[in-house]
Amino acid sequence: MILKQKPVWISQQRCSLGENPLWDAANSTLYWINIADPKIYRMSHGEIREYDCPKPVGSIYLAGEGRLLVAMRPFFAWLNLGTGAVRRIESSAGLHADERFNDGRCDRSGIVWISTIDRCVQRPIGSVVRYLPGFRGSATPSHAVIGNGICFGNDDSHLYFSDSRGRAIYRYRKSEHGLAGRELFAALDGTPGRPDGCTVDAEGCLWSARIGGARIDRYLPDGRLVDSLELPVADPTHCTFGGPDLRTLFVTSASQHSGAQSAHGDLSGAVLAYELDVQGMPEHRIQSAYWRDENSLPI
Repeated sequence: MILKQKPVWISQQRCSLGENPLWDAANSTLYWINIADPKIYRMSHGEIREYDCPKPVGSIYLAGEGRLLVAMRPFFAWLNLGTGAVRRIESSAGLHADERFNDGRCDRSGIVWISTIDRCVQRPIGSVVRYLPGFRGSATPSHAVIGNGICFGNDDSHLYFSDSRGRAIYRYRKSEHGLAGRELFAALDGTPGRPDGCTVDAEGCLWSARIGGARIDRYLPDGRLVDSLELPVADPTHCTFGGPDLRTLFVTSASQHSGAQSAHGDLSGAVLAYELDVQGMPEHRIQSAYWRDENSLPI
């Protein structure tokens, strides 16, 4: 079924590569990033603040004490939401020299998970990395050129991962030691687009941004494609549920390769919001143990 709905809100900001929308339910706040022109946006009660970043940002995570955890492409950092100050975190992961951070999320236990990609976007050297408090990382090879779409099932027993270049979505089993194995969840059909960022709703269905395909796809827990939300932008990049009842789907998009037009004008790079009749799952904060260790340095 193709869902044809009009957005209830459209951001005035246009990102060359908007990504990683993140809803903080406790503070009714939406965050998102612009990777190419490094910025983090914070929208709270209608007010939007921009934070300039010294390096491209791959993903962001809810923390505490007025801060976000920021995965910049080569390292982690803390962002002070009051002052805008950014401080680099010393971490270890044992990654390939040409890997860089990309999409990521925090699971129900407050553990940070992140995908990596080849910085030259050519070789299948990507990983899925779990970071424990103290920023000690352990990597599981994904063999993807562009790894995306980290999110978790309702019971937190598995992790979804998008191989964008391979046009496939995988499901990994989680274990106390990291990831225990994976299975193919969905292979995209022949219509345009590749899987990018994704989120899970309260019914256990996966909502996946199809970049280049102008839509968000909804998959049942068994991997069957059942619905698609049609969009007025060609390149949606990620999505998350938010709003007071978690029934608003926020969608980020890119403009760097898109000229999609609509009745509203050129919306490429905007954040779009849709009211849906399905509820999402709340985002989790990283464990407080992460920020008790102040192993940060000026950038």
